[in-house]
Amino acid sequence: MEQHADPWILEFTNPQIRAPMRILLHERLVFGRIVQDDPRKADIDLSGFNAAELGVSRLHFAIEPDVDRLALIDLGSENGLFLNNERLTPQTPYRLNSGDQIMAGRLKLDLSLIVAPVYGGSIYKQPSLQISDQTSPGQGEVVLLVMKDVDIAGVISPILTRAGYKVKSCHDVVTAIRMYTQRRPEVIIVDPELPDMNGLEFCRYVRRDVSHNTTPLIVLRTSQKAVESAEAIRTGADFFLERPISARELRHVISALIYHRKTGEASLQTKHLIGTAPLTAGQPEPRRNACVLFVAGKSEAPIVLAVQQPVSLGRQPTSAAMKMHVDLSRFDAANLGVSRVHALLHYQDDNFAIEDQDTINGTYLNGDPLKPRKLYSLKNADEIRLGQLRLFIYFLEKNDPVLRGANSQTA
Repeated sequence: MEQHADPWILEFTNPQIRAPMRILLHERLVFGRIVQDDPRKADIDLSGFNAAELGVSRLHFAIEPDVDRLALIDLGSENGLFLNNERLTPQTPYRLNSGDQIMAGRLKLDLSLIVAPVYGGSIYKQPSLQISDQTSPGQGEVVLLVMKDVDIAGVISPILTRAGYKVKSCHDVVTAIRMYTQRRPEVIIVDPELPDMNGLEFCRYVRRDVSHNTTPLIVLRTSQKAVESAEAIRTGADFFLERPISARELRHVISALIYHRKTGEASLQTKHLIGTAPLTAGQPEPRRNACVLFVAGKSEAPIVLAVQQPVSLGRQPTSAAMKMHVDLSRFDAANLGVSRVHALLHYQDDNFAIEDQDTINGTYLNGDPLKPRKLYSLKNADEIRLGQLRLFIYFLEKNDPVLRGANSQTA
């Protein structure tokens, strides 16, 4: 059997298994029990799942890839092998699909495919996108891969590298925004399940970019957690790919999106989310008093705050009016109409709020002007505008690793 260049990622779950068992499969693997002094060795040892008591043989079954499918084979086990409650004939290959249940003896394993070379899940796209059947190899275009799961990223990255792309990887939204602003990629691939905030918020950030809002966005569903395709499309994604992620389809989609962008068609098809438009943001992770501020159109590191008392936002003040002050001078704040003490950021009763300090050029929340000296509650992904300087606020967990990063401040 010819080994396929692209691997499979398989995930097995069981009510008695605390964490899913994930397997990277390039070639035939044998499942069973490893017993000391027995020369017969299974590739995947199921002993830790009470396999002996559940009737699992030492060499019970095998799974082998065959280009576009997986085959399940009973290796002549004593207690039999069942696929979706049907007993299999020994030494006979049966096609294996995502969602199937395998029972080795009495050990049940539910199979889910995460990545496959050819076979893939459902694809959702912007209605206006017309994709041809041809795939062109990459020419060194930069693909930004934003993915929490290191294992999956470690499979997708070489797949795209072999296809001719230059892959830049990161694992959280804060780093993704920093990398995006430092060098604009040709395509962005986003996992919704990121550690610091919802990956769809990064899609919103890109679509709000005044100069580069047509950058192609692909959202991948890598976990079993439900993610609505319609929600991903609304946040600006061009494509939403369900599990299992097909390596061939992913290469095809990237090639098509790059072609659309190079021919100028992307600007006709990608919706730009205007910065002052109110958005329905994804729910933030549980938090306390931690937030991060992104300055629109700037490549500097975001500003991370743990707000214990009111924080003033503005330029360098003439006097130390506030114990904690965020100086925005480096963002051309003076020319953008930002006062020395422009607004106060509050954290009260488990909520953030913004307060205008009776400024000349005003403070705006999602495009609406605020009355001076009045507190306005903030939601995740809100836009705060100080004069003409646009900021976006996101909520984080208090103990999130990003709080130990650059520009973090505690008030």
